[in-house]
Amino acid sequence: MDKLKFENVFVIGPRFHERRKLAPVPAALAFMLKHRPRDTGAKKETALTELRRAISGDASVADARAAFVPAADEAGILAPTVASE
Repeated sequence: MDKLKFENVFVIGPRFHERRKLAPVPAALAFMLKHRPRDTGAKKETALTELRRAISGDASVADARAAFVPAADEAGILAPTVASE
């Protein structure tokens, strides 16, 4: 499972707007499917595709992260980075 982890990405949680750390590709995919607003931008489909491809071994975790971060940002759920992270 460690091979399916990318560098930490922090997102805003849906319930209490808490910061959540996502690193495993399956967790990022689950978060996108469950919590990402449906009506925000075209980058969602690209992120979902790349996350699924990484899980199936057809893409790298770096590619998955590279698609996930802009999709989260576009949706307004990417948390600001903190210097100690």
